[in-house]
Amino acid sequence: MTLNKEIFKISIPNIISNISIPLLGIVDTALMGRMNDPAYIGAIAIGGIIFNILYWGFGFLRPGTTGLTAQAYGSNNTKEVYSLLYRALSIGVIFGFFLLLIKSPVSDLFFGILDGSDKVKSFSREYFDIRIWAAPAVLCVFAFRGWFFGVQNAIAPMLLTIIANLLNIFLSWYFVMVLDQGVKGVAYGTLIAQWMTLFLAIAIFIYRHRQKAIVYINKSIFQAKEFKRFLVVNRDMFIRNMGLILVFSYFTNHSSKLGDSYLATNQMLLELFYLMSYAVDGFAYASESLVGKYLGAGQVDKAIKVIKKCLVFGLGLGLLFGITYIFFGQHLLRVLTTNKQLITDSQPYFIWLSIVGVSGALAFVWDGVYSGATASVELRNSMLISVIVFFAVFYIADTNYPLYSIWAGMVAFMLSRSIFQIIFFKKSILKKWAL
Repeated sequence: MTLNKEIFKISIPNIISNISIPLLGIVDTALMGRMNDPAYIGAIAIGGIIFNILYWGFGFLRPGTTGLTAQAYGSNNTKEVYSLLYRALSIGVIFGFFLLLIKSPVSDLFFGILDGSDKVKSFSREYFDIRIWAAPAVLCVFAFRGWFFGVQNAIAPMLLTIIANLLNIFLSWYFVMVLDQGVKGVAYGTLIAQWMTLFLAIAIFIYRHRQKAIVYINKSIFQAKEFKRFLVVNRDMFIRNMGLILVFSYFTNHSSKLGDSYLATNQMLLELFYLMSYAVDGFAYASESLVGKYLGAGQVDKAIKVIKKCLVFGLGLGLLFGITYIFFGQHLLRVLTTNKQLITDSQPYFIWLSIVGVSGALAFVWDGVYSGATASVELRNSMLISVIVFFAVFYIADTNYPLYSIWAGMVAFMLSRSIFQIIFFKKSILKKWAL
């Protein structure tokens, strides 16, 4: 099989499934956008900040598991392949139920810090109090998806993602439009869908791997040396994710300070950004899986070829989305809201949205490369530097251009991620591979 075929074998299912992820947010926003009050959209935005922090923070379970599993798979270490899944699931269960235990103080902390009108916060609390009960399911699904990618199975994650989001969309629509549950309806739809997704993941795993799954359940799962490596890689991934969360959370929180309408406008634009980023992530996942596999097999030359091809494909797809948003952005927003004023207000920001998307396309693919290579230290450091760049540009621009400063910061953030990832790759990672 040629490298192009291998890349598209993994990327195409992921592009299809990944697009369904932001579609869920788009549907939730669209449902709230028909309530004719920007506070409903703002509530989903503020609630989204909290769950981004909680879930993206533990999102390291997916890429961390993928990189380590792909390397074990490439080196034909079957025992370690299965042990990695059990380690990831054990962490998912422990932290998932821990989040349930501390949900009340977590809620008080976030709603005490985050800005927004009283109405927005009231709706957001309703959303949080329901959706938090899916925490163990969400973290365990992260582990399953990462593991499936690691064993070069792109179909199982595609099925999980598409079925989960179709369920979520249908249930949210039913609770909101039929039962008139408002924000609660969106939360109930998400809660039920996420638990059903975990049950589906378990069923797929048992069906495909039941014989080996039983053989490799033993105390070696928690072997000190291997478990330490798993935790170290995921520690750096956690720090990296927190940097990403900080930037996007600040983006939304800053928007909320400038009014419900500005918050609602930026939230809808972010949904379009997520649509693009998740599509490009199809090539990030391909680089993640294949780089890990070829490094595990000792084929560095093939890993480098995969990187070059995925960067070209990812940038091309990012440019396609960017051009689409510039010329057809307002038409797309009509799907999200019937509020004509919000659509009109969005016009000046489409050029910013496109620049952020295109500049971020390379960064997304590089994230996959670093994850597959388990270069977690370099991935962490490039993120932390980029967060500093984001805030520096934002504060410089905010004095004179308060409506555009947050977008200028996002452009700088995405560009610096790409630039520093290239620098670290050439200066550090390539040297390690040459040893």
